[in-house]
Amino acid sequence: MSMESPNYVRVSTAADLALGFSRGLFYRGAQLYCVNLLLYYNDGCKANCLYCGQAREAAGEAACKTLIRVEWPLRSLDDVISGMRRLIRGGCFMRPYRVCVASITNGRAIKGELEVIERLYKALRIPITALISPTIFPRHRMEELSEAGAERIGIAIDCAAPHIFDALRGSGARGPHRWEVYRGGVVDAVKVVGEGKVGIHLIVGLGETEEEAAKLIQWAHDVGAETHLFSFYPEPGSALEGWRRPDISQYRRVQLARYLIDLGYASVEDFEFNEYGQITGFGVPSSLLNELIKGGEPFMTSGCPGCNRPYANERPGEEPRNYPFKPSPLDVARIKRQLRTYKRPVNTFEDLMSYLEGLHLKAPLH
Repeated sequence: MSMESPNYVRVSTAADLALGFSRGLFYRGAQLYCVNLLLYYNDGCKANCLYCGQAREAAGEAACKTLIRVEWPLRSLDDVISGMRRLIRGGCFMRPYRVCVASITNGRAIKGELEVIERLYKALRIPITALISPTIFPRHRMEELSEAGAERIGIAIDCAAPHIFDALRGSGARGPHRWEVYRGGVVDAVKVVGEGKVGIHLIVGLGETEEEAAKLIQWAHDVGAETHLFSFYPEPGSALEGWRRPDISQYRRVQLARYLIDLGYASVEDFEFNEYGQITGFGVPSSLLNELIKGGEPFMTSGCPGCNRPYANERPGEEPRNYPFKPSPLDVARIKRQLRTYKRPVNTFEDLMSYLEGLHLKAPLH
């Protein structure tokens, strides 16, 4: 039997630990509620997203193993299903609530995604998210995913604006993805599974301004989707392995903006921005804003119900950028200081283009 999908899938390090395939503990007692799976094919992903360890032109052996800086061990899908059954029926404290099946940009992944989701749904009957690319999953394929058992659809737009998308994922990166195809895919996905059941991924720190990030979040909300935030972290072996992480104050303001927009407290039209596109006002009464910040929820992981992705944005031991649990009063005090901190951005789109130009001059991608 070929050790490829649908019979084999990659399992995130966190899920591998929770399922008992490997040993370890979660920092600060975090618990995992979503098992993240990734399709695998020997010939890999055909996209070339410059920040991704799965990119077609990514360097080194690690390109075949890692994503979000950690290994995704290859496991039998039957073993994964058995492991999840043990957790669900055994009353384990780390009981999974959801499975997320991520595709890659590979023609064989269309059938593979359908088969993996169908087998998981028949065996487990728990909520399933299909994380897909509209490049290979047009609307009729989304309908097939829904019929197979996918309750939700995720689409990783990742980049906040078309010029960034093109530079890092599209023609500028010699990749197959197109901004309008992705935007159209979000609209199609909402028509297939319904409003509030589609999530876009947005990575903060890829050269966008806070204003551009907030505008994409608003667009997604307006078409019936939600936004799931990630903070950029350099992936070894990728073209952006030397690119800087966003300042945490930048990330905190975008987190708060997402929470206010997705939950209907405010609109981007209510926001105020400075000359650097940083958010200086959120357009809601200070009493309400302070209450929401104090509660800590805006700074917890945003994702499908049950998805908390422990430490997907940082190393355990660092301050969490997406808290996988409710922030403590000390955490909230730190967050308040971060929200009020403004520095001149050093990770603008112009900076990113200079970085890529220097990279291409020194070591052209091939």
